[in-house]
Amino acid sequence: MRIVAGLLAMLLVAGCSDKDKVPSGIIPREQMEKILWDMVQADQYSSLYLVKDSARINVKTETQKLYQEVFRLHQISREEFRKSFQYYQEHPDLTRSVFDSLLARGNRLRTESYSRPALTPKPPVTAPVTTPAPALSKLPVMPPKQVNMTNKRPVRTSRPPVTTDTTRGKQPK
Repeated sequence: MRIVAGLLAMLLVAGCSDKDKVPSGIIPREQMEKILWDMVQADQYSSLYLVKDSARINVKTETQKLYQEVFRLHQISREEFRKSFQYYQEHPDLTRSVFDSLLARGNRLRTESYSRPALTPKPPVTAPVTTPAPALSKLPVMPPKQVNMTNKRPVRTSRPPVTTDTTRGKQPK
């Protein structure tokens, strides 16, 4: 009877243990979330920007370099990541919580970016308006010439009226 009670006690303790606890040698859940977030960002950069410049670079090689940079920033090796990622894949409840956290983080950041006011350029600083000198105020003011920027020639703003003789279809002399 004591053996059965001892086994039940051990099962109870094992069943109530922390399910999010990972064994030593496996990257902890919080750190794994940060690493995966940075890898998602690297993938997004690769798919949005590097693909457009794929004529001069190998996108796959550049993406692998970005992954190496993520590993360097988090001070882990590729093998540590693979071993930990394999462990998380074998434990779907942990994988689900990690990816749910990533999804919530992405949604939160997207919502925050939409709620921030858009950056609008500041209006240009203009010189203060002063009254013209008395001698210059008597001169007539001419409107500025419009210039065609492709060939730097003045553009006519209005054409003289053309009248035609409707009976013969010729212009009067």
